Amino acid sequence: MLTAGISSLQFSAFRNYAQLQLELRASLIVIIGDNGVGKTNILEALSLLSPGKGLRSSKLSQMTTFDITPLPCWTVAANLKEDGFDTILGTGLEYTSSGSEKRRLKINGNIVRSQADFAEHLNVIWIVPAMARLFQESGSIRRKFVDRMAYAFDPTHTNRLHRYEHYLRERSTLLREGRGDSTWLASLEKNLAEDGIAIVHARAEVVRNVTEHQPTDSASPFPRFFAQMRGEVEEWCRHMTAVAAEEKLRLAFANNRTQDAHTGGSVFGPHRSDLFVKHLGKQIPAELCSTGEQKMLLIALTLAFTKVQMEQSNRVTLLLLDDVIAHLDSHYRHYLFQELCQMVEKGAKLQTWMTGTSLSDFVYLKQSAQYIRIKNTTLYDGYDDNDS
Repeated sequence: MLTAGISSLQFSAFRNYAQLQLELRASLIVIIGDNGVGKTNILEALSLLSPGKGLRSSKLSQMTTFDITPLPCWTVAANLKEDGFDTILGTGLEYTSSGSEKRRLKINGNIVRSQADFAEHLNVIWIVPAMARLFQESGSIRRKFVDRMAYAFDPTHTNRLHRYEHYLRERSTLLREGRGDSTWLASLEKNLAEDGIAIVHARAEVVRNVTEHQPTDSASPFPRFFAQMRGEVEEWCRHMTAVAAEEKLRLAFANNRTQDAHTGGSVFGPHRSDLFVKHLGKQIPAELCSTGEQKMLLIALTLAFTKVQMEQSNRVTLLLLDDVIAHLDSHYRHYLFQELCQMVEKGAKLQTWMTGTSLSDFVYLKQSAQYIRIKNTTLYDGYDDNDS
């Protein structure tokens, strides 16, 4: 029985679906189908109910169903069930009078301006195949991974990020064009320092919590890890008060105006931070681990996050696992399934959505999950032994 999560999902003109409606009744949802039938598209629609561009980071117009003429504007709506109450979250593509694309956001039928409003009701985190290279990619990818976790505990985190990026762009433009007076620049740098230190603290707190909540039982096949946000500003914050760190960052911005005018951005700030992860069993950084070990570390981080969420946040979390199970042997799969089931049994406001091509990979969940099978773009509800 579903106590917290998405109880219904509808979308139109989205990717390969002209229309889709799902009624959900479980905390574990398994979507089975061949490659290319649209499993990931369903998870992408769910990911758009959170701040950001979704799990593919696509342009809004790229999500439209292209075999319909004229090209329609896609819509996604979901009924969020929590503590006996229902909240309708909706988003979609619309065009402004000038023809530019725009994201429409609604909660209970009322238009809202900020994607952060979604984070007040729902947190969404995902693992997709592209993230297998999380520890090999640029620091910006890892920062986004941490920021999605930070939204779960502080929805205003996304507003701070947007403000910080806006102030940084405005300062860069003024410095490049040489038209900003010192008072104007000083005001921007003060705002940058305040939001920047708040961002650093929010990231550090969530990473610390994730590290402390990783499984400690000997039965866990997933590697233990040490995780920490690193950067020059992070070092300041570890050794001084927030007020002192703000002042030091403000002075760093002021003292580096000439250099920043030539290079753009800033030498200092949370946009330079990175997530460091060490495999404790091997005592080596994650980026030096094998591809398989990196995948296991990513799952271990995500499992630890769900435990933090269960203990410290009142919001519902959607955990989207796209084609993750295929890379795990039976021991890893059973442990992961067991952990997810136990968290729900203990009262976690967690709904997990998993995709795969083989029903047999999910047979362990036969009594607890809702199965959605996709064949030739048609969706079927329920477990079918003939597909095992």
